[in-house]
Amino acid sequence: MSVLNDFFSKLSTLTGGAAVDHLKMVFTLLASYPLALVYKRLPPHNPNIKHLFSIAIAIIVLFGVFDLADAFYTMLISSLISYAIIYHVKGIWGPILVFLYALGHLSINHIYRQINRISYDRYDPTGPQMVLVIKLTSFAFNVFDGRRPSKELTPYQKSKAIPSMPSILEYLGYLFFFGGFMAGPAFEFMDYRQFTNMEMFRVDNDSIEPDQNNMHLKQLKLVNEYYNKNIPLKGNNNNTSRSFKYYVPNGSIPALSKLGFGIFFIICTMIFGNNYPVNWTLSEEFKAISLFDKLIYIQIASFCARFKYYIVWSIAEGACILSGLGFNGYDEHGNAKWNRVTNVDIVAYETADNIKTLLDSWNMNTNKWLKNYVYLRVTPPGKKPNFFSTFATFGTSAIWHGFYPGYYLTFISGAFVQSIHRTLRRNIRPIFLTPKFSSLKPLYNFLGWLLTQTVIHYIVIPFNILSFRNSLYVWKLLYFCGHIAIILVNVTFWLGFSKVIAQIVNVDVKTKREQVKKWKVERGDFDEGKVAINETGVPLEVDNGSVGLEKEE
Repeated sequence: MSVLNDFFSKLSTLTGGAAVDHLKMVFTLLASYPLALVYKRLPPHNPNIKHLFSIAIAIIVLFGVFDLADAFYTMLISSLISYAIIYHVKGIWGPILVFLYALGHLSINHIYRQINRISYDRYDPTGPQMVLVIKLTSFAFNVFDGRRPSKELTPYQKSKAIPSMPSILEYLGYLFFFGGFMAGPAFEFMDYRQFTNMEMFRVDNDSIEPDQNNMHLKQLKLVNEYYNKNIPLKGNNNNTSRSFKYYVPNGSIPALSKLGFGIFFIICTMIFGNNYPVNWTLSEEFKAISLFDKLIYIQIASFCARFKYYIVWSIAEGACILSGLGFNGYDEHGNAKWNRVTNVDIVAYETADNIKTLLDSWNMNTNKWLKNYVYLRVTPPGKKPNFFSTFATFGTSAIWHGFYPGYYLTFISGAFVQSIHRTLRRNIRPIFLTPKFSSLKPLYNFLGWLLTQTVIHYIVIPFNILSFRNSLYVWKLLYFCGHIAIILVNVTFWLGFSKVIAQIVNVDVKTKREQVKKWKVERGDFDEGKVAINETGVPLEVDNGSVGLEKEE
């Protein structure tokens, strides 16, 4: 629409040249908040109206705001073909074919974008299609699980299994849900079904025991007394209906807090984020500064590069919370939890003192998809995940992101960093769990945070630059310091440094044992068998912690 395009072009000029499509995305995300309020007021007993609402909003956004009619047709065709495949192919080949088709279709669009050098400042069909692939493939496996005997399923698979094919309308309502079809968050079909038919908010009288002091149960009792709302729910395998009571908690505060995070990072981007572009590392000015200054700039630029993800994911999650989809039950104190569709834990990521915690806090819904529908699916039943499981997961993640060489440089380097992290944590951490060095554990945690953040900022340089040649050029300016560190750590442990660490730990353990023995002898109840030892040979606790060490997390 020319009127909207003119508006966003003028807004781009006023904001100092912000990309038009970036402004459109922010506008769309902010508009989803009033839409969420409208959505909550749709008839609760009629899910079809909710499905139509989401589909209509998707059409308006793609056609009217982004001028991406081709994106809508691409998503619609992919959705209908995937539905037909899983409907007609009953066995394991159903979800496999959907996976191959959806990922293959996305790959074609990735290649088209790359060949035509479409700037990442422009939004094209690959954006919403990446979210769509997660939904289509998880849906296909969930339908397959719904056709399998319950005893063959894991608890997670049982909770997400789809016992019968949904209608086309419900299926498209799920795929085009207004709160996440553009940039996520992705979520499971059964979560959507239980959300739209209000089963997610169901309250059962049978679960309430008035004599218990549990705050959750007390709250549910109040819900039954004061929110006596009944809605019909069709059975899965017949046409019978039943009624149940439901209560939708107020998610306004957590929703607004997510919106606040998003606005905060918008302001950060406008004030100083745009002053530290990663591409400045390709300039002659960057080449001329000292190595220390280069490393400092990399830390700041990589940190600022995350702002756009924080903006999109936080605001989108807030809209989902406001609509009710983010509801995830109650905690032990009776407080509603709103983390069902959380995609990033900003605080956990920025304070992570190890690579595992850092990665677990980032793009969480994609990680969940890769774990449940790739990593565990390619692992034979009853077997532990092996190298092929890891390789298949890595390959799927890489293809899903696209084919820019920078992605692969980051992923491959990241795999080595993860391996080094496991080696260091397994060998170094036990030292700081011993009495002699336990006072230094805060320093260990701080150095772990500093090293983790420094390394991750170094290896994500290609992810932001994309080009193979330019990525290697920047790493060369940094003397490949991150990769050299990886090699040195590997060589050090290959030469037997782990034995030196084991000796340090064992000497301290021996001293500790003598202390424990002396203490128990003085009490007259010495029994060596009561001294708990962890897998590294470190005493965990003796007599409720009177003498002992910190238990490993």
